[in-house]
Amino acid sequence: MTDISFLLRRTGLGLLGSALLASSALAAPGGDATPGDTSLQTRLSSLLAMPYANGLAGAAQAPRIAWVERRAGVRNIMVSDHGQAPRRLTHYTRDDGTDLWGLVLTPDGRSLAYVEGGDPEYPNDAPPNAGQATFAGKETVHLIGPSGHDTVMGEGHSPAFSPDGTFLAFSRGGTLMIARTGAMPAAAFTTPGAITGLRWSPDGRHIAVEVDRGSHGVIALWDAGAKASSLTFIPPALSNDRQPVFSPDGKSVAFFRTQDPILGTDPQKGRFWSIHVHDLASGAEHTVWTAPAGKGSRFAAPEGSVPYWAADGRLLFPWEGSGWMRICALPMTGQGAPDCLTPDGAEVSAYQLSQDGKTLLYTSNSGDLDQWRAWSRPVAGNGAAVALTPGNDEISTLVTAGADIAVMATSVTQTAHPVVLENGHALSPVTPALPEGIAFVTPQDVRFHSADGLDLHGQLFTPPDDTARRHPALVFVHGGPERQMLPAFNAMGYYSNAYLMNQTLASQGYVVLSVNYRSGSGYGEAFRNAPETGRAGASEYRDVQAAAAYLQARDDVDTHRIGIWGGSWGGYLTGLALARNSDVFAAGVDFHGVHDMTEPDHPGLSPQQNRDAHEQEWRSSPIADIGHWRAPVLLVHGDDDRNVEFEQSTLLARMLTAQGVPYEDHVFPGERHAFLRTQDWLQGYMWMTRFFAQTLLAPGKP
Repeated sequence: MTDISFLLRRTGLGLLGSALLASSALAAPGGDATPGDTSLQTRLSSLLAMPYANGLAGAAQAPRIAWVERRAGVRNIMVSDHGQAPRRLTHYTRDDGTDLWGLVLTPDGRSLAYVEGGDPEYPNDAPPNAGQATFAGKETVHLIGPSGHDTVMGEGHSPAFSPDGTFLAFSRGGTLMIARTGAMPAAAFTTPGAITGLRWSPDGRHIAVEVDRGSHGVIALWDAGAKASSLTFIPPALSNDRQPVFSPDGKSVAFFRTQDPILGTDPQKGRFWSIHVHDLASGAEHTVWTAPAGKGSRFAAPEGSVPYWAADGRLLFPWEGSGWMRICALPMTGQGAPDCLTPDGAEVSAYQLSQDGKTLLYTSNSGDLDQWRAWSRPVAGNGAAVALTPGNDEISTLVTAGADIAVMATSVTQTAHPVVLENGHALSPVTPALPEGIAFVTPQDVRFHSADGLDLHGQLFTPPDDTARRHPALVFVHGGPERQMLPAFNAMGYYSNAYLMNQTLASQGYVVLSVNYRSGSGYGEAFRNAPETGRAGASEYRDVQAAAAYLQARDDVDTHRIGIWGGSWGGYLTGLALARNSDVFAAGVDFHGVHDMTEPDHPGLSPQQNRDAHEQEWRSSPIADIGHWRAPVLLVHGDDDRNVEFEQSTLLARMLTAQGVPYEDHVFPGERHAFLRTQDWLQGYMWMTRFFAQTLLAPGKP
């Protein structure tokens, strides 16, 4: 998922040929329903069928926005003009796991390109087949013109229109494809590696192409206006060159140059990224600025971030030199420290410039770290930031559409939906509502501390009844780990589903605590890069223990019936909880978790350093404490997962079998990490609710 889920590419495990997970005594024979299943399935089906929007795009010169709407698992593309009632451009009818993404509009908004199929996180991998079709689908670029006709332009991804809208470019592996609107595309060039992004110059003559070559990244420049079209490269380095952006006059390209530090590098040493500008006419390239050692020396930025050329001639870019992700401005001379435009002590999650380059638009949790709003401020001068949204919704993606500003918003009862902002008013093309007869509790923001003194944030979901009896309880741990859960629907589909599941669990009588543990986002660089997390020591598990202690101290919680659930990195923490503290956690549900954190080798480390790192990774793994694991667990995994290898679950199943630990297991053939089919989310959540009913709610349980 753009889930920046933990990417674990291991080799040599040798488990792929093993038999699938062993049968479990906990599994209901043949999937037989248990009492209450019918009403529960109806509730979950209704909630998962709610319209959910993502992929927001805006036209440069027209008040038109477009987005992907998933409704009852079926994805279609919608457009709206100036926030008015939307119309549907596509006519898909099946929940078959085929994604729609990469939306882009021509400047006038009259044509739209998109990608059908494939995986946005791994666009150059073989397309998924979650729907188990006889033959897997392809990843194809589509063009919908003013007539509404939908034309397949060919295999590829990352479509981009020229500034005048007359050409469409897209990538196919290492090949750049270009088509004049209304004609079929032709290959412009092919280069080793995979094209991961492209951007046109303002005059439409050049295209800057980002190419991933595995060990490094380069930027190619295609001159489409020359008599003999030519390909050149910005002089590369032993680094990754990324996110090229042309200057307003089209004569220069700004880009980031980054390196990944070697394991164990002192965070106070090293300068790992810089901003560069390349002059197209002379071929000269110079360093504008290099991040100093210390805070912010390692490249980190909101997803999709690019440097922006402001109207006053400065470059805008994200930097967390103060310990918080802020947007800063830098003179082209590179002289002096960057002037940061957004407030300290708060994070920015999305940003861009207004069409005239004079106003910075961004989303931030300024004033309340658990609340995101849209803001604006002048680039030049000392103008104050102005909140564009009042604060009763959670705001994520932000785009411009002509003079309009559009955002994605969510609330306690509303899934992600587009909102157009105009003079302090919000125009909503779609206003999702809870299905009739379903009510949600309002999650409570709670604060508690870990044993080592870290201040932690969470959301508490309590059962709607007001009886004094003690309830079973659950800790929910998100994945990522660079994620932040909020007291509302999440803008990411994966966590939008998790939020409605936590609401459903509360309606079933559980007290649910969603914990934002260290290494997550939203609370500054020191929190995100806390020492000894993950394979370096699993220090974030202390925060899971703190969440359990918080629940144990509540009068409405039965301390003998506390469970835990999560996916990806949350599955990893679920595994740690059950392996280390089956005395605290009576049961757990682990979706596609990481169970063995060891890496075979770390380049740049000595043999002894590799042995020491391997030992630490082992001790940070759930399977290191498998001898203490007693609590039952449910394991669910898609066997085409590209984020966490499927072998992570087959390995754990074998070890649990050897220990005699009861477990239930389910596999989705062909599914990816973030399940692509809504029916698979429904099935997975039904398995989970039945499992917890058997282990935490069943009569006679302690």
